[in-house]
Amino acid sequence: MRSRRLLCSLLLFVATVMPARAAVPEGVWIVAEKVAVRVFECSGKLCGQIVWLRNPALRTPEMCGRTIIWNLQPNGAAQWDDGWFYDPEDDKTYSVDAHQESPDLITARVYLGAPFFGRTETLRRVSLGELDGRC
Repeated sequence: MRSRRLLCSLLLFVATVMPARAAVPEGVWIVAEKVAVRVFECSGKLCGQIVWLRNPALRTPEMCGRTIIWNLQPNGAAQWDDGWFYDPEDDKTYSVDAHQESPDLITARVYLGAPFFGRTETLRRVSLGELDGRC
């Protein structure tokens, strides 16, 4: 009986200390009206692959289907940290943290160095039918 109480207490402690894992917001999301990504779970983290690019010159076999969001680690019920975002329009890779505001809206802090020096991008859930000239 005592060991059962101890086990229950331990499980309760772990449940209250550990942050809830973020549900993966699977689907297609458009980032800053420039690039659309298919978001998916990858080894317990969040990743995204290009499915559409605003700039037709970038719609190459090398770019279409490329993973440009990776390693976003869950940090709460609707939050991810310590990930990477490759911007195909400026050819740079940034650190990224993200928070799902609603079922169809994610805000992401994209930065080099410290979040303070970055920019906030909005990701909006879309359907592939809304995108002209997709990859």
